[in-house]
Amino acid sequence: MNIILKILSFIWNKKFYAIIIIIALSVGGYFVYKKVHYKSSVSYQTATVEKGTITSSVSGSGNIIVDEETTINPSVSGTITKLSVKSGSKVKKGQFLFYIYNPDLDITVNKSYVSYLQAKQSLEDAKAKLLEAQNNQTTVENKSTSTDEEKNLAAQKVTAAQLNVDAASVNVDSALADYNAQKENAAKRTVTAPIAGTITTLNIKNGDELGTSSSQGGSSSASSSSSSSSTSSTSSSSSAAMIIQNLNSLKASVAVNEVDIAKISKDQKASLTFNAIEDLTLTGKVEEIDQTGTNSSGVVTYNVTIGLDSLDSKVKPQMSVSATITTEVKQDVLVISSSAVKTSGDSRYVEIMVNGKVSQQTVEIGISSDTQTEITSGLKEGDTVVTQTSTNSSTGTTSRSNSSGGGFDFPGITGGGPGR
Repeated sequence: MNIILKILSFIWNKKFYAIIIIIALSVGGYFVYKKVHYKSSVSYQTATVEKGTITSSVSGSGNIIVDEETTINPSVSGTITKLSVKSGSKVKKGQFLFYIYNPDLDITVNKSYVSYLQAKQSLEDAKAKLLEAQNNQTTVENKSTSTDEEKNLAAQKVTAAQLNVDAASVNVDSALADYNAQKENAAKRTVTAPIAGTITTLNIKNGDELGTSSSQGGSSSASSSSSSSSTSSTSSSSSAAMIIQNLNSLKASVAVNEVDIAKISKDQKASLTFNAIEDLTLTGKVEEIDQTGTNSSGVVTYNVTIGLDSLDSKVKPQMSVSATITTEVKQDVLVISSSAVKTSGDSRYVEIMVNGKVSQQTVEIGISSDTQTEITSGLKEGDTVVTQTSTNSSTGTTSRSNSSGGGFDFPGITGGGPGR
């Protein structure tokens, strides 16, 4: 009894060491129990190397743009009258849109015309004086009593008269050019549609006053232009009097990462899907590739324009679009699941299974799709490759895809998945 009391007293006085001993015994007991009672095994999912067709593609996202549009931004001031269209109206090329009332331009044209007539009259007067000087010179030259001084004076008068004719001719040309310019400017009061299309923006109404300060640089018959970015029409619509868009010229403008842009070339086929329209896929082909990239937060992309093979009425300008561009197609080549390919340094390898044993095999690859990879050397048709490794135990299953780097050999362990 005394011995037991001494042991208990020792344990009580040495509590720290007692706790350490108890923890060590518990941990040791756990691992012994786990080793005895928990058993694990490794199984494999495999696939058979086959010949088939593989398609490599590049993805990009962007917006639907209008390839043909024009901005109506009159360069003359005045009052809007006779506005004959509204937003959404369809117009033909050359169709009358509205008139700008400004009678001052008529006065300017008349003044310019008067100046032109005066310039013409001055030219006629100068020509008459030249003819008079030439006749006088002839008379002096033919007169036997004329002195050299008289002859020189007559010649000088002809020269002076000719200079006056030349100057008057320049003035006529200048006056005529100004007259034509004033007529052309006055004609801008009648505004017509430069292209056929739909009025998508209308910021004017009858009675509005147009000032030259808000429309400098524009014209009342603007030419059509190609849109190359998703913000072009947005930025112009805030100030333009009117925008006409040809909604039959819709195209997709998508941004492609600099890593992939070298794979893109004209006429490559593409498929397009839309965030706002479920179950709609359109096809098209690459028409244009920007030569200058855009840097956004260190990411460089290039705009690629894709023409659509057909249009759908549900597709509208500025809609978000995702494009998959087919860059290469190979037929009758060896293909395997991309999950079977692993990387070690600069080389690639797969795990192959032969007679239930797994070993590594170095391979060379070609193009890849989202799920498959072309094998150019290292495997033959019919080989069995490991696509996924699973560890089974009494507590659960752990799976490891073969797409990650590194690998383990398990000689003598049979694969769990059948070949394709």
